[in-house]
Amino acid sequence: MRVLFSEGLLREVCSAEVKPMDVGNGNIIGTEIDFILLPNGDKIQYVYKDSVPIEVAGMMAMEFVKQLYTYGMADFSDQPVEQL
Repeated sequence: MRVLFSEGLLREVCSAEVKPMDVGNGNIIGTEIDFILLPNGDKIQYVYKDSVPIEVAGMMAMEFVKQLYTYGMADFSDQPVEQL
């Protein structure tokens, strides 16, 4: 699968996972999306910005991953995220 992370940065990934950022005791503070890169298995992690409500960030992340797995490619460059 191919992900466009930014202009000119297209990478092959073997997986993408959406998960809540849990700081313990069930306190969810954000939405995280993790990518495993090909060919070496490096991991890139992103978190949605604080300005995006958790419910909206979760929906955006799930829609992105759905498009990625359905079409084998997706544009991540317009997502409101920060790299961890």
